[in-house]
Amino acid sequence: MGITVRRIIYAVVFACVIVYLFMGTGLHSDDYCVIGSWGDWREFIFIDPYKMWLNIFGFPTYYIFWWAYFVMGFEQQWIYDLIKGLTHLVSLVFVYKFACDYFPRDRAILAAALFVFYPLHETTMYWYMTVSYILVPSVLMYAHSLIRNEKNFFGFFLLILGAFADFSSPPYVFGLACIFLFERKYKTAVLFAFPSVLYVAYYFLIKFIFPGIERRINASLTFVDFLKQLLLQPLSFFEAAIGPSYWLKIYYAISSISLLSFLLASCIVVNLFVNVKSFTNRLNFPKSLFIGLFSILLLSFGMFALTGLYHHSAFNLGNRTTVYGSLLIAFLLAILPINRKTIVFFALIFIFPVFGMSDYWKSWNEHQKAVIKNIHSNKELAALKPESTLLVIGNIYSKLGPFSHIELFSMPWVVNPIFRVTVKSQNIIALTSYIKLDQQTLIDPKFGGKFELSGPIYLYNSEKNIVRRITLSEIPQLLSSRPKEIRHWVQLVRGTWIESSIIAMSPRLVYLFQ
Repeated sequence: MGITVRRIIYAVVFACVIVYLFMGTGLHSDDYCVIGSWGDWREFIFIDPYKMWLNIFGFPTYYIFWWAYFVMGFEQQWIYDLIKGLTHLVSLVFVYKFACDYFPRDRAILAAALFVFYPLHETTMYWYMTVSYILVPSVLMYAHSLIRNEKNFFGFFLLILGAFADFSSPPYVFGLACIFLFERKYKTAVLFAFPSVLYVAYYFLIKFIFPGIERRINASLTFVDFLKQLLLQPLSFFEAAIGPSYWLKIYYAISSISLLSFLLASCIVVNLFVNVKSFTNRLNFPKSLFIGLFSILLLSFGMFALTGLYHHSAFNLGNRTTVYGSLLIAFLLAILPINRKTIVFFALIFIFPVFGMSDYWKSWNEHQKAVIKNIHSNKELAALKPESTLLVIGNIYSKLGPFSHIELFSMPWVVNPIFRVTVKSQNIIALTSYIKLDQQTLIDPKFGGKFELSGPIYLYNSEKNIVRRITLSEIPQLLSSRPKEIRHWVQLVRGTWIESSIIAMSPRLVYLFQ
């Protein structure tokens, strides 16, 4: 069998495995609140900044991905999954091209696969809205490779597209520019960074023209608060990436794997064992590459510190923030000497967890669709009067072992579009762990909502698909009996110096320990 034919077979099999990972993972969280946001095609094409505030900061991402929400809605979810898979295939090729500037081909494909599919940030794989978190850096890395190899026209086109694709792009652009800077290619470094300078200027121009739309930078953040956030960023990242969180995550990921996925993953591991001697010997990490990838990580810490909203975690949909550091980790892992021990190591920290997390998201998606179908077909919900209040329990998050992982009814902007297909009431509140009762008012301190309980009150158990009327006096008991949502293992050490240290650095996280 010729080497060309063999490569084609490997490529086809690899593409089929990637499609397998994505098919059936479906829609999640904010996907549900975006669908149905537009009246007609004109509203989709011509963005209202105050209605779709996020997208005015990233037109390319909006038009490349969000058309699917407008065209397909809740139907044909396999198309969303196919787009996820194709996007990751393209991203894999782009990162591979970038890595080939520094590593041999086999190590380059390893680095690309580790970054694109690293289970630390699996949210960027399976949550359609955040697929751009992988595509944007991949496009920028490919642009970097094109410019390095003097293919400037297409390289700068992709660079400008990537720089303006999303508010997450500046750390990548400035960090990749540092590679040229370290190599003393000063003119190229300045030219590479310039599109991101323009994007930052554009960002603040939009903030000035449309007051109130910019919600990422914390206007009340003091210098001391910024320093606290800046300290918390690396601490939370390294805990998520190499601390207890990641090892807990891979354990529960592997425990979620299906028989078919286990067999597919095992085939990959066996193939690596068979071809272990074909890998190139251990190589050095180019200093310029390390400086660039490390700069990306540091710049991301600064960006997140400005918001005061994002901290790194291996769990929850927020794990998309770990994508910056995963790039450095992936390239560091790619230079390890390849032998049977490292193959077992990669199998445990990467291959089996990737398949396990895929099965986990597929299983949760099926459960989620069943819950939503129950809501839309429940006649008692449809019969509720507009002046009534509906309280919802169950399915606040999915469970990955003891941890609350994928959000469903945890956010009011997701609850409302799902229930309002059936329910006429304007007061629909999920009894999350942070909802409190103040006399006749339910208060959401996390998202700032207040709900007066003046009309008839009904309770919907989304696990059992049961509706019943309740009285105001029953609500305190309901609140006290809510299951504790464990979103991070540090919640298990309540009352210790760990809790007090975390709250001192980020007071908004106090709700985790209540």
